[in-house]
Amino acid sequence: RDLVRSRGLGDVYKRQRNMAVDEAIMDGVIKGFSLPTIRFYDWNPPTVSCGYNQMISKELNLTKVSEYGYGFVRRPTGGRLVLHEDEVTYSVISKCEGKLGGNVTESYFEISKALAAGFKLMGIDVELEKGSLSSSQQRQDMNPCFASSSRFDLNYKNKKIVGSAQVRRDGVLLQHGSILLQHNQNRLAELVPGLDEIKRERLAAYLAKKTICINQILTKPISFSEATLNFAAGFQNTWNTDSFMVKYKLEKDEEILVKTYM
Repeated sequence: RDLVRSRGLGDVYKRQRNMAVDEAIMDGVIKGFSLPTIRFYDWNPPTVSCGYNQMISKELNLTKVSEYGYGFVRRPTGGRLVLHEDEVTYSVISKCEGKLGGNVTESYFEISKALAAGFKLMGIDVELEKGSLSSSQQRQDMNPCFASSSRFDLNYKNKKIVGSAQVRRDGVLLQHGSILLQHNQNRLAELVPGLDEIKRERLAAYLAKKTICINQILTKPISFSEATLNFAAGFQNTWNTDSFMVKYKLEKDEEILVKTYM
């Protein structure tokens, strides 16, 4: 497996680079020239992402996004609004085989177990969400990702700390997830259109109540780099492999594909 760590990709890439890289690697795995990949990255500037099927005009005030200086991107995966700010984003890109050979829920479970092992190395005991959202709940307008939990999302004392979504194409899966490092998601309430002040305050309070970040739990704050090392070790330990390769740039064919998505 191939582990790519990307840190602070910079303003030159702003809104599209992170998603373009993941899609390029997914295409590379489909075509056979990319290895299965686990990536950890963050965002510069902080960015709001929406799920593939979301109607942006109903669910996000892009004027407010610009006022805050945030970027914006549509993910190739599903799910709902996420604010990527002082967090660790992970992606897993692999053929649907081996540990990831089951259905969406089963592969989600395997990835969540590996992430939970990474949290454990930091001294954080997370729990797997046992319930699941109905399809109607998942389609609700103005319902940010961290406002509720799907089955096998990761929680800490009933507060959501990881939100994830998956897409599959041609026998290959891409799963994204946002791991809260420094901030909860309450600022998203400022970016949702059509709310009066009372509803906006209620949504902000609810997001603050239902989410928690790593550095709210730990007595000694942990950095992005330290967190990613722990999560990488969690995958290696849980999946019983030391065959991860570390690379700091994409292959030529992958870079060509990235440019087609940007």
